[in-house]
Amino acid sequence: MIGNQTKGKSFRGLLDYLENKEESSLIGGNMFGTNARELAREFRLSRQLNPEAEKVVHHVSLSLSPGEQLDNDTWCEVADKYMSEMGYTANQYAIYRHSDRNHDHIHICASRISLDDGKITRDSWEYVRSEKIIRQLELEYGLQQTLNSKEKLSRAPSSGQQQRFEREQLEYEQGERNTPPQQPIKTQLIELIDRATVDKPTMPQLIERLQLLGIEVRHGLTRNSKSKGISYSWNDQKFSGTSLGPAYTFPGLQKHFEIDYQPQRDDESIHELLLKPVKPLPVEQLEKFLQEIERKQQQPQFTPPPEDKVVWQVLHKYLSEKRYIPDYISQGLHNNQLLYMDEQRNILFIKRDLDGEKTGALIWSKPRQSHRAVEYDQNTSTANGWFYLRLGGQPTDKVENVFLCSSPIDAMSAATYLISSCKGLPPTRTMLIVADDPNNLPMEFLKSFNRVVVAFNNDQEGNNAASAVLELLPQGKRLKTHNLDWSQELEAHLREGQQKLRQQDRGFSL
Repeated sequence: MIGNQTKGKSFRGLLDYLENKEESSLIGGNMFGTNARELAREFRLSRQLNPEAEKVVHHVSLSLSPGEQLDNDTWCEVADKYMSEMGYTANQYAIYRHSDRNHDHIHICASRISLDDGKITRDSWEYVRSEKIIRQLELEYGLQQTLNSKEKLSRAPSSGQQQRFEREQLEYEQGERNTPPQQPIKTQLIELIDRATVDKPTMPQLIERLQLLGIEVRHGLTRNSKSKGISYSWNDQKFSGTSLGPAYTFPGLQKHFEIDYQPQRDDESIHELLLKPVKPLPVEQLEKFLQEIERKQQQPQFTPPPEDKVVWQVLHKYLSEKRYIPDYISQGLHNNQLLYMDEQRNILFIKRDLDGEKTGALIWSKPRQSHRAVEYDQNTSTANGWFYLRLGGQPTDKVENVFLCSSPIDAMSAATYLISSCKGLPPTRTMLIVADDPNNLPMEFLKSFNRVVVAFNNDQEGNNAASAVLELLPQGKRLKTHNLDWSQELEAHLREGQQKLRQQDRGFSL
């Protein structure tokens, strides 16, 4: 049996994913809900006990070997014992069984918040503890002893090291030792690489992640551009990829972890990273960084709705003639499938995370009455995404200026206003992002700037949002329009410019 576990923020997102898979059934747990909506509502009980906690969702999958199968009652017994041994003795959890693959498996959606005291259930060395529990369950239920991918493709530490760790772990659990034992450096390194590869990054992304984790990476090419191999250094110990196992060599990373490597695209980036490694993260941020990678991997994929291409020209004409948005902005967004009308004639603005992955959409349902855009579908969108556009400088330049706007059309209008004021694209890379909700801001990204322009609309809603955001971002600067919103501000600015031109044509100057 193979076990995997990840953490996240959204109970409803995970539950919808588990429920909507083909051949899915809710078979057990310790909750009363009978569907994703009811269970999500019930999970709020534990969340209310610790509202400040972030990663409160624990997702476990347990998979049998091909050909093995358990009935629902036995699966529930296995899941209950697993959760109890992992320390989830007073936590809510639901068990889903999926039969859409050639191996029988279940998913457990659990709250990390204990109903007894509202504290987060400990997760130290949970990967090691999970493997130990799974080995015990295999023996108890007569299941095939299954090595997980890490055990198959990595070189295990010596038997002496492993025996020492198990002895010290038992001493710690019995109170004979004050601190938990440390796994061998080699085992810790393998686990870090495993966790950094769960979402199948590109090779440069993986190398950068390992550097952020404090792992030094070395890699070289022959004259024929063939890999000389890859090696790792961590905690003053060096390991070749081969010494860690077949999966950790340069070709092994591509074969077993599906790391995307394209020489023409990646070699220059890899060379730059090896010459100038990125600075490692502080120790206290490492676990959060890894959990964010795992959250993205767990997160259900957002699929943008198909476009009704027939009506694009209608929307394009409206934006040009009524909203004064130039072609290169509206057409550029449309070419990248970030702005269009779907088959229900909804005007959609696609949200992305800061890496460019599409995470959801906003609907502009009443363009002639309101600038407000609402979520396309709360169940398919994720919180970690925003509608944004970037302009000025070079496409590969680092963003230097950030404007926060109230809605997508206001961001487009503010961009047009900025270009008009600069008499061309701004010289530095500038980002306009729709992020007026203080509860959904890319805080780490925004804190990296010396100044953030808070360009919300000049109405009650915009001013309230600006006040809340400025409390979170002391370096923020409020930029108010003379009119209620950026669309009206742009129209007034363009008319003023036209008036000046007419006066100059008549021989006047102001």
